[in-house]
Amino acid sequence: MSEKGPAGISKLLLIVVVLIIGAILFAKCIHRINPGYVGIRVNLAGSQRGVADIPIVTGWVFVNPLTQQVFEYPTFIQTVVWSDVPHEGRHAKEAISFNDSQQITVKASINISYSIDPMSVPAFYVQFRNDNIDLFTHGYLHTVTRDAINLVGSKYTFDELNGVKKGDFIQQIRDKISEDIKQYGVNITQFGFAEGLDPSPAVKAAIDAKLQAVQKAIQTENELRASTAEGAKRVAIAEAEAKIKVLTADSEAKANELLTKSLTPQLLEWRKLQITAEAVAKWNGVRPTVEAGAGAGGLLLNITPK
Repeated sequence: MSEKGPAGISKLLLIVVVLIIGAILFAKCIHRINPGYVGIRVNLAGSQRGVADIPIVTGWVFVNPLTQQVFEYPTFIQTVVWSDVPHEGRHAKEAISFNDSQQITVKASINISYSIDPMSVPAFYVQFRNDNIDLFTHGYLHTVTRDAINLVGSKYTFDELNGVKKGDFIQQIRDKISEDIKQYGVNITQFGFAEGLDPSPAVKAAIDAKLQAVQKAIQTENELRASTAEGAKRVAIAEAEAKIKVLTADSEAKANELLTKSLTPQLLEWRKLQITAEAVAKWNGVRPTVEAGAGAGGLLLNITPK
């Protein structure tokens, strides 16, 4: 009994060890491709000669850990920002600098998004030999983007890039990047500037001075227009007042002329009789204390009213 006991325990331990080793080997032989990713199974022995020899795999994949390896690539959209501003998001590179057509140094903060075509993953692997997508993003893609910006940016002045030609500038860069990376199954889904273009400090100061001069000119022009309008208003008022005075004087002169023409001897005699009649109508019958002489035509000068 004592001899069989240790032998039985040894066999049991051996079985457990074999099972553990088997479980470890089995775990290494099974690989799971996560959702949103696509994988490829690569023979480390080098039997695969080209893209067509590299199979695309998804879900649970069986591999020989001694001779095979699985590489995973995301198929969802990747977004990166290259900027000098830390809060703009994940970025391992600073803003890209380039020279415009006048050799002015300009910095551009870039916002770019891309995706990898699942069916092109084997070609992507053959080119870059790695499934660390950050190495592609901040390495090859950054270099291609920088070269495209330098090539296209040198055709325009800073004023054009920061104004009417900005849309053309962005579109040409996007087209150039797409042309360079489409052979690897990479598609640009979005490209633009995370911030406004930033010129060198000297150029920026000159631009600020130019803007201030333009604003001052606009202000002066507005003030001149306001002054001209106010002067025109005063002239119009003065002309109107003068015309009113002329019209008033003309009217008064015509009225006086008509009045003068209407004062005939008959009218004056009639008016004299009218005044006398009104005085008699008011007389109380008492003889006046003062009477006019014969030359006055007998007109009563002081009649006491009733």
